[in-house]
Amino acid sequence: MLKYRLLTAFLMGPLILWAIYAMPEQYFSVFALVLVSLGAWEWSAFSGWVKPAQRATFFLLSSVLFSVILFLQNEILNISLVAVSLLWWAICIPLLRSFPFNPNNLIHKQAVTTLIGVILLLGTFVSMILIRNNPSYGSEYVLYLIFIIWFADSGAYFAGRSLGKNKLIPNVSPGKTWEGVAGAFIVTLIVAIASINILDVPSSQAVIFIIITELTVLYSIVGDLSESMFKRMANIKDSGHILPGHGGILDRIDSLMSGFPVFFAGLMLMENLG
Repeated sequence: MLKYRLLTAFLMGPLILWAIYAMPEQYFSVFALVLVSLGAWEWSAFSGWVKPAQRATFFLLSSVLFSVILFLQNEILNISLVAVSLLWWAICIPLLRSFPFNPNNLIHKQAVTTLIGVILLLGTFVSMILIRNNPSYGSEYVLYLIFIIWFADSGAYFAGRSLGKNKLIPNVSPGKTWEGVAGAFIVTLIVAIASINILDVPSSQAVIFIIITELTVLYSIVGDLSESMFKRMANIKDSGHILPGHGGILDRIDSLMSGFPVFFAGLMLMENLG
């Protein structure tokens, strides 16, 4: 398993870095489109669309929808889609704490799970493009987001492994602990402080930049837990098998699905506060 994980990371890492740094805007947008479309294929199983024809239909309709959003390039629509995805992340924490749900709960409805998936993928898709293709942020901020989530995962893993005693939400993810969460916050706080000069963040905005980073880390954990919740509801171990040793696309971008819209909203707030 480790061999496949390392090989996949070795092959995918340079491609992702190239996409972030070197792709022209329109090609990066297509790259993001492909990514979320593959995510839609995997989400179809979360929603109970398990037959090949059902999954293909969901994938096709989602891809067409993403393509239309990309073609329109409407700022108000894009911001609205990010805002709707943020609404889900705002209510997700109490939902996670109340899991497992009563079988009659609305979230068990196939139409509801389907709609949630489309909204979350749209929020990820739009905010990813809005950050990367904005000259005020660009590739450096996308890479920064990926790095802080990676550091958060690493900090949580080592802190949880060495100190973890108090379970975070055991019904959703038995391995996660409050000590791990603390480790994630501490590590990313250090990364955020070290990145202020690298990203040329004005000193007047340094504090809010750090707050945005930590809020993004918080919701990256929520994103991870959210995917785990939907996998448990669908009785699925991995979202897919497209990435040998890593599972599916959603298994790799679950934290980014919440991280991107939260980080983008934070950057907008920081910009408006001036």
